Amino acid sequence: MATQDSISTTAKALGVVLIVVVGLLNFHLPHFLLERATSAGDAVYLEFVFLANLLGAVIATVAIWRNLRWGWLLGVMVVGLSFVLYLAQETVGLPGLPKNWWEPSRIVSLIVEALFIVVAWNTIVYKIMLRHGQGPGSFR
Repeated sequence: MATQDSISTTAKALGVVLIVVVGLLNFHLPHFLLERATSAGDAVYLEFVFLANLLGAVIATVAIWRNLRWGWLLGVMVVGLSFVLYLAQETVGLPGLPKNWWEPSRIVSLIVEALFIVVAWNTIVYKIMLRHGQGPGSFR
């Protein structure tokens, strides 16, 4: 019988790479440093939100590599926050960030986020199946 630690190294490595890319693509440090708004106080809180998103991605990375299920769930939360920030940026606008629906880095980020969700879903479901004593081929 397989154990919970039998998640493939490929799935873990893919999850780690995807969540790190999500964190880095959503950390808008160049925008804040190069395109500083005239009133610097309004965008300070936003810098902390993006920094928290990046730190969440780093913590999720470590937890995923150590086979902890909450790492996958934290990664899903990071992806969710990234998506909400993207929608907020493009609809109501965020201070210091331009509204541009088709910015290539944001489109790449959305694709990577979707891929992470797929990998996380499959991994979490696989762990649940293993916990209940069902193997990979038990649904046939």
